[in-house]
Amino acid sequence: ILDDGENPLALAWKLGSGDTLQVVKISYPPVPEGSAGAGAGSGGGPGADAGAGQQIEQQLQEKGQAEVYGIYFDFASDKIKPESEPVLKEIADALGHNPTWKLRVEGHTDNVGGDQYNMDLSQRRAEAVKQALGARYHIVADRLTPQGFGASHPKEPNDTLAGRARNRRVELVRE
Repeated sequence: ILDDGENPLALAWKLGSGDTLQVVKISYPPVPEGSAGAGAGSGGGPGADAGAGQQIEQQLQEKGQAEVYGIYFDFASDKIKPESEPVLKEIADALGHNPTWKLRVEGHTDNVGGDQYNMDLSQRRAEAVKQALGARYHIVADRLTPQGFGASHPKEPNDTLAGRARNRRVELVRE
């Protein structure tokens, strides 16, 4: 994985009979003007001007849970990338519209790394989301319960880049 903010790429290759090379370009939505400064984030999801909070809020209302894919972290880290800000704002907006809601913030990883490492990483990432929502949007801490699941609840097999990407996610569950 080439972790270059200007040109992030994931490379996979197989040598032997039928040599193959797969290149996946990773792109993030642009950081909106006027979003929180350094250390804040921006990512996939509607911004403040595009009905913020509606997709996640609707899923939480209808199903009691929402899969969230627009929160990005540095590789093997719990540091939230700036590209995550629109989704964090969307979550905060949903909580603002529903002041009685309490959510479990579930962290999930792919299977790269050991089970204990992934369990710890997913817990730290769930806690980072809780901390960011509190610090940036003043969401009261007792409304969010972080819980890490590591690679124990995959959505897809971990044998492809796409499958591993779907497994790296945050899920929100109404309590």
